[in-house]
Amino acid sequence: MRKTLLALSLPLLLCALAQAASFDCTKAATAQEKAICATPDLSAADDQMAAAYHAWLAAAPPDWAAGIRDDQRLWLRARTTNCPAGNAANPIEQCLRQVYKDRIDELQSRVKTLAGVTFVARAITLTAPDEPGSLPPGVIEVTPGFGTLQASWPQASSTTPQWAAWNSAIVPAIIQAANANESSSAHDWNGLVQPGVDRSLTVTVERVNTQWVSVSVLDYYDGHGAHPMENSSAFYWLLDKQRALKTEDVFLPNSGWDAWMEKRLDSYLHQALDSQSDGNYQSWFPQGNAAQEIRSIVSNPEGWVLNAKGLTLAFQPYEVACYACTPEPLTIPWSDLKPYLQPGFVLPQ
Repeated sequence: MRKTLLALSLPLLLCALAQAASFDCTKAATAQEKAICATPDLSAADDQMAAAYHAWLAAAPPDWAAGIRDDQRLWLRARTTNCPAGNAANPIEQCLRQVYKDRIDELQSRVKTLAGVTFVARAITLTAPDEPGSLPPGVIEVTPGFGTLQASWPQASSTTPQWAAWNSAIVPAIIQAANANESSSAHDWNGLVQPGVDRSLTVTVERVNTQWVSVSVLDYYDGHGAHPMENSSAFYWLLDKQRALKTEDVFLPNSGWDAWMEKRLDSYLHQALDSQSDGNYQSWFPQGNAAQEIRSIVSNPEGWVLNAKGLTLAFQPYEVACYACTPEPLTIPWSDLKPYLQPGFVLPQ
């Protein structure tokens, strides 16, 4: 239709434009909806987004539909909040292009097939009412008057015992990851939703092989203070052993791998941070206990990223430096780690 618009009469042209987006353009009410209807590439992006959303809905079991629809409603609300009209520094059309790109990528990842296994994401939304006067004036929440938790996580469609065990393990792993820096541990989703806080937990399958499966957990936490926080972690699951990955599954015990990696990380952080800390990057660490923090980073598989290039150590905000000076992740090639690796561990491809 879009390729032949010039040949249409004006009434037909208006009709075509009215149907170009996922909503009826003749009823467009907001500045965002009007911009989408008036801009061909945004209209096309809206169509692509709607197709990805309906593909997710179609792939999911019927009892997941309510959670998926809630997830989409909150995104539509956020689209309006994130792309206000009249922003000269970031015109609404430019803002919407990025917002749609991110949402399309996100929705397309909600149904994914890897190594012959199809994963479909499940979604929930929970709220907790704010206490009166607890937030500064002008704060715009995802759900006005409530703290909101959005979570989405993959479930394998395979019914084999291996994948059934993984499906059961994934939610406790997410909750544990989300509480890694909390003083008390939550045991279910309700323990993660807080008044005055907008939080999203997005879990994505990254790799699957004959031995293990990995997911990334992105934890976006907005307490409406100076800035939101965004932490990331990983969850590796051994399919045959039906348990989470341990360091000894990757490295030979008593081989000195941990001391070698700690030294490598210490050297890297010196290079990355000394210039910002008067030549002593260790001053960034709480109570100056750099050795303990480095040991914790190296020995925690939840902070590892295992890919074809090697083992990557990623840093959370404030973990090794100030928020704005968090260094880039450190990747150690598999060739450097080879003397320490378990012979039977399957490296990612």
